[in-house]
Amino acid sequence: MARPEEKAQNMMNKWVKMKEEGGDLDGDTTDPRKRKRPHLASLCEHLHDAEMWRRQIVREISDGIRRIQNPGMGEHAIRDLNDSINKLMREKYHWNRRIVELGGPNYAAMERREQMEEGDVQSGFGLRGSGGYRDF
Repeated sequence: MARPEEKAQNMMNKWVKMKEEGGDLDGDTTDPRKRKRPHLASLCEHLHDAEMWRRQIVREISDGIRRIQNPGMGEHAIRDLNDSINKLMREKYHWNRRIVELGGPNYAAMERREQMEEGDVQSGFGLRGSGGYRDF
């Protein structure tokens, strides 16, 4: 039979694991900010949640772009970071599409319009080189 200390530690481990997974005591969270982002945008049923996940992705992209401009980063780190930024850009595209399906604004059209107004027309090459990324 387990000692009381072992039982208490076991309960503590279960509680910590539940909190790390974002679970509630009932096993379901009501706060969407504490939930993980769905792997598929089509699983999201509410416009507000879809816009929240899109904003989270945009923040992650801008953070990655800020970090990739560090000229002191190594080649492998830059390539890995660029891959993750590209993955987030694809994911943002899917969330943009889902938001339109749910009746929200067309962010892709707005972004294209803003780029045209700024004269930031790219010929399909993605990020412009700056910082450590300029060498590639």
